[in-house]
Amino acid sequence: MRDERAKVIEDGLLPITLVEGEIERRPSSERQAYYKVPGYSVAVTKGGDILWAEGFGEQEAGTGIPVERDTIFAGASISKPVTAFLALQMVERGLLELDRNVNDFLKSWKLPENEFTRESPVTLRWLLTHRAGTTVHGFGGSKELITTLQTLEGLPPAKNGPVRVDKVPGGTVRYSGGGTTIVQLLLEDVTGERFADLARKNIFEPLGLKNITFEIPPSEAFQKRTSRGHNEDGSVVDGGFSWCPQVAAGGIHTSAPDFARFMNACRDAWLGKPGALLRHDLAKEMMAPGEYGQGLGWRIIGTGSRARFEHGGSCQGYQCETTMFLESGDGVVVLTNGVGGLSFYWEVINTVADLHQWDGYPGAPKRVVELSPAEMERYVGDYKIVSGVDAPKVSIWIEDGQLRNRIEGMRGGARVMRMADTGRSFNSSGPYETTITYAPDGKAETLLVLEGGTAEIMKAVRIRDAA
Repeated sequence: MRDERAKVIEDGLLPITLVEGEIERRPSSERQAYYKVPGYSVAVTKGGDILWAEGFGEQEAGTGIPVERDTIFAGASISKPVTAFLALQMVERGLLELDRNVNDFLKSWKLPENEFTRESPVTLRWLLTHRAGTTVHGFGGSKELITTLQTLEGLPPAKNGPVRVDKVPGGTVRYSGGGTTIVQLLLEDVTGERFADLARKNIFEPLGLKNITFEIPPSEAFQKRTSRGHNEDGSVVDGGFSWCPQVAAGGIHTSAPDFARFMNACRDAWLGKPGALLRHDLAKEMMAPGEYGQGLGWRIIGTGSRARFEHGGSCQGYQCETTMFLESGDGVVVLTNGVGGLSFYWEVINTVADLHQWDGYPGAPKRVVELSPAEMERYVGDYKIVSGVDAPKVSIWIEDGQLRNRIEGMRGGARVMRMADTGRSFNSSGPYETTITYAPDGKAETLLVLEGGTAEIMKAVRIRDAA
């Protein structure tokens, strides 16, 4: 029998960003059609238990095959918190250390030393917090089997360049799937076991999870229960699925309830519950927000009773988002089978939060301040990204009387940039705000993008021309 709370989601989703005078609920089917997302799955938690879970829409567009409670999706980068948890388990067993040079543990390959690593060595802590200075943001899907060493050296059939350090470790955050692949090799070198087997034996089996795997490709049984991925135009991705051979960074396949159970296990360890799969002190470190809001694997958003841990996943054909409050255990996993899920899942999360009255989420509606053309000109220009996102720049311009911005090379295209009465800018593509500092000439100088008011997503500085 379908959970009655699922009908609330189906009947009327809230918008991504709540703006005074613009809040209108729309049926889920209408929003799915708009974003070209045929199906999705939701698992909601409360107090460390799954409160309810349901599937919505179709596993493949036009087939009528429904997404069910335990339908499996490609999870992409939600692999990374699982990798971090597994690495911390090996720290607990004395096989790894958080603050020691990773080359002391690597056996089958060494991270090349240079002037940056000689100033500050790459450690497991820096890799898990994306502060190791390592290159390679992420990986596209591949039906070819690519070894970890091929990935790290950038050798065919890998499509990426070699994973190297090009800035001082321990500095600013720069998201790096390449760094997570080093963690994968670390785990395999110190244990002598395949990464997929390590995760299965140390996390999935002890938690009784049967709908989650790092095997690439997944077994035929998994594939039969896996939703097909869909491109931006709504067509099915080539071959139906997206595989990521760099499994620690992006190869997980999971159902929403099973990933929610993993999140509960992380919180249980943070609470120090008996029988938890990770020692209490290490779990506390995992959930401690660093200078940039980045914990060990998880991003930590908010403070006090509103602190929550979060991670998203993005690959061709699938988009997902996960979040859970540490104190209350209120949380949600949303897995989608379309590239448009990158925005769609925020509507689902806002609606779940409103339904269950989460503390402070999604927050009070924003009040928009209309900018004159002269005021808009203060923001126009290019801004070099210096932390958070592995992309060269943000561009801001005026079009049809509106400010628009775009991050070069990132999914989502141009966004309309609006100003709230708090002095922070925002758009309607995600729950982010941008604080702005100004140069003496009155032009915007620095953009700092935040989530939840505390977690730094990106920092960019205006590029001044030669004049």
